Amino acid sequence: MSGLFIYTLSQLLRRPFLMCDAQFSSYTFIYGSAILCLPRQINIMSPSARKWIGLWLIAGCIMVFAQVIIGGVTRLTGSGLSITKWDIVVGAIPPLTESSWAVEFTKYQQTPQYQQINQDMSLSEFKFIYFWEFFHRNNARLIGFVFFIGLGIFVLKGWVNKDLALRLAFTLIWGVLIATLGWIMVASGLEDRPYVSPIKLSIHLTTALIILANLVWLTLYVMRDRKDYGIYAPKQKRMALAVMILLFIQLFLGGILSGTKAGLAYPTWPDMNGQWVPSALTSMPVRWEGILYYDAGAHWEQTLIQFVHRCTAYILVIVIIWFFFQLRGLSRDRVFNTGVKLFPLAVLLQATIGVITVLHCVGHVPVFWGVLHQAGAMLLLTNTTFIYYHLQASKS
Repeated sequence: MSGLFIYTLSQLLRRPFLMCDAQFSSYTFIYGSAILCLPRQINIMSPSARKWIGLWLIAGCIMVFAQVIIGGVTRLTGSGLSITKWDIVVGAIPPLTESSWAVEFTKYQQTPQYQQINQDMSLSEFKFIYFWEFFHRNNARLIGFVFFIGLGIFVLKGWVNKDLALRLAFTLIWGVLIATLGWIMVASGLEDRPYVSPIKLSIHLTTALIILANLVWLTLYVMRDRKDYGIYAPKQKRMALAVMILLFIQLFLGGILSGTKAGLAYPTWPDMNGQWVPSALTSMPVRWEGILYYDAGAHWEQTLIQFVHRCTAYILVIVIIWFFFQLRGLSRDRVFNTGVKLFPLAVLLQATIGVITVLHCVGHVPVFWGVLHQAGAMLLLTNTTFIYYHLQASKS
């Protein structure tokens, strides 16, 4: 596994900026300038500052949540490879005339996806998949714009203390990383194969979920000071961290499962095509290529990913329900207790949606259930982050 990770990392870093040097450099300059503007002194945020910064961060959480949903629709409708270049500024303007649409369609016709899968696609059908990828990219631009402008305003007003400034700077840099990984992922499907790399898709998704968790944390940091709402419970804190790590492992596996379309191989539950442990795991030769590059015939990889994803889901359900009983009675805070009560419901809902999604994976991956499963994952991640944040108090 370590060899696979090292190989994958080397492939990711082999040519990250060949097609976007100028655009990436300009963004790096902007983000770097923002970081240099951050105040050095530590200020105490006023109630007004907490209110407006908190609302701004909530808006950021909602926008990132929507972005991941849009990304899910883009992926499941096969729209992700419809735009063949990454133009940060010029790419914000869609084709406005029939001639410009013809130019974009001609570019798409040079891609492996068109030549190997969509040879009969019409211009009107191309406009549909173009819309979703354009929507996904422009929403990402909007998130960056809202975040950068908001941060600038709060810095100029002197509302951002040093600790929050460093956390927001990290968020900005992480946003650039997500955008870059997004293009690396898309580029992997524009060369020889008509599909993006499952491992790169999963890395792109996981980094987006990390920034969502970070924004949820920052929102709580601003609106619910740990000095007032924090709970000192070392045992539960360690358990919450373990749940968070396990959840991110599951999210990463889910990204690979989606990229390999492993749901199509075993559209049954609770068994896997009549078996509890698929015989393909031992009867077929071990190979990893289907995880690095999509291959419809990579049955061993699809079997492994779906089996491990299912097992991890069962473990998560059991652990979170058990953890729920460990959290009860820790605090009298109504908000925290509401989050605790929602915790087992969130994981059971997500597991149920996952089962329904698998059962509908007959011949194709259902867009509605696939996206809903992704939304459920984000709600569970938000709930887990909420619990973990409140357990950060130090012993007084």
